[in-house]
Amino acid sequence: MKKKHFKYDSEYSIGMYLNKYQFLQQTELELFAKTQKVFTEDTPCHLYFILKRPRLSLDKDYFVQDQDFFEFKYYIHVQDEKHERLFRIGKPSDSKNFMLMCEYPYDTFKITDNGKINANFKLAAILDIIHSKNSKSEPLLDYKVLYVGQAFGTDGKRTAIDRLGSHSTLQKIYSEAMQRNPDSEIWLMLAHFEEQRFGAMNGKIIMPTENQEENIQRFADFMNPSGSKFSEDQKINFTEAALIQTFLPRYNKEFKGTFPSPNHSSYQECYELGVNGIVVELDTTNVARWLYSDHLPRRPEGQIGIQYWQYGEFHFTTDKDRFKMFNNEYFE
Repeated sequence: MKKKHFKYDSEYSIGMYLNKYQFLQQTELELFAKTQKVFTEDTPCHLYFILKRPRLSLDKDYFVQDQDFFEFKYYIHVQDEKHERLFRIGKPSDSKNFMLMCEYPYDTFKITDNGKINANFKLAAILDIIHSKNSKSEPLLDYKVLYVGQAFGTDGKRTAIDRLGSHSTLQKIYSEAMQRNPDSEIWLMLAHFEEQRFGAMNGKIIMPTENQEENIQRFADFMNPSGSKFSEDQKINFTEAALIQTFLPRYNKEFKGTFPSPNHSSYQECYELGVNGIVVELDTTNVARWLYSDHLPRRPEGQIGIQYWQYGEFHFTTDKDRFKMFNNEYFE
């Protein structure tokens, strides 16, 4: 490998990875806000995704009982097609007089035991649990990203839960979905991203002698969060912008095709601190569902990478005398 000349022999970037998330629908927001234990003051949900996937319905006339399980039939609606599927859940052993109760629009159901309600189920929720537990892939139920947004407010006191209670873009998406895609459902994903810092160093790089002291100080500052800490609102801003540029969702306008840019004051700290680049990562393995868009499709099976893992990487630095970490320029 040839020695290369750069301003520094080390560079540093930030990673924002999906740490906590919750899928739900708008009608569930109020109850979730009162009862949720997913997000805390230390791990708030300032970011959110508006998503779309096919509508589900249960066949109310199909209910098979075995000694150990109940079997159900459901449909995944894709335009004018209905894709038929079966699933099973465990059956209690202390009763024999079970019945299925399911009413329009057939997306929730109850099981009664001698006329008394034994259990309530939301079809989408129980399928997500079953598919995740059994590592079952169902591409038709992956989530298409339509919009990425944030809520921060004064001193970070506003969360995505507050924002989505009255959200004009969300209402517009609902309205258009009902008209153009009546076979689809709109979903939300509330999210908390955690920060990571990482660097790259290469002794093969030739660095000007006069930059050595500055290079060492850069390392010390960047790897010490208290010495180069991003403000929380800027952290939310550049994470949102990177996610928008990663997925290029249909309903987003700001940041599409313009991230990163030193002209955006909303994440100016990245340039002031000399950050090389940013990586955003989303791993939704726990629910066995992809997040995808027209711009960022699902990865084919067998391709290198964790299943249900999506990422985007971008460089802040534009200086020609600094190597770009994600291009592996320092390895060439």
